[in-house]
Amino acid sequence: MIDAYIRRQMNDPYCKLAREHSYRARSAFKLLELNEKFKIFKVGDIVLDVGAAPGSWCQVASQLVNTPENPKLGYILGIDLQTILPLEGVELLSQADITHRTTHIEIRKRLNDRKINVLMSDMAPNASGVHECDHERIIRLCRTVFNLTQGERPILPLAENGKFICKVFDGHHRADFIKELRANFTRVKSFKPNTSRDESTEFYVFCQK
Repeated sequence: MIDAYIRRQMNDPYCKLAREHSYRARSAFKLLELNEKFKIFKVGDIVLDVGAAPGSWCQVASQLVNTPENPKLGYILGIDLQTILPLEGVELLSQADITHRTTHIEIRKRLNDRKINVLMSDMAPNASGVHECDHERIIRLCRTVFNLTQGERPILPLAENGKFICKVFDGHHRADFIKELRANFTRVKSFKPNTSRDESTEFYVFCQK
């Protein structure tokens, strides 16, 4: 099984491209494709990446919200339970649980009253091998992040026209989750990038206030 995984990684064109462009994972190209379709990022944006390890989405965001002349024009904060190796132009909260109050306090400190232009999450639960179980777990993860944008004093305050992107596995909770998002955003679109593997049931939900 390990040999098969290694062969797939070595033969995957997006894995090869990731190595050529020094991206930490092939998922960088999913975000690039999402950005091409939905025009997610603008120079100077405040970006928060939940479940950021190993850092490929932060790498893409850094390229799109900063400029070579001003590598700190935008702001990117990456958060993950795992350790994330340092990235130029990105602030990181490693070994941080997005559900914990200590993480919320640190996020507020880092944001310093700024609102988030782009909130993104490519995180997924560890695969159980049971699709419906994994579907329910990833919906819970997405809903956890979304819920932190709500309330009078949200932990993750979205800016006017702020955007929220998350990864979901298809399943029977999909319609209810999309309905919930549509009640809170003016624009909600589902999209499966060409860079997603054919056998994967993953898709991404793009939302804008």
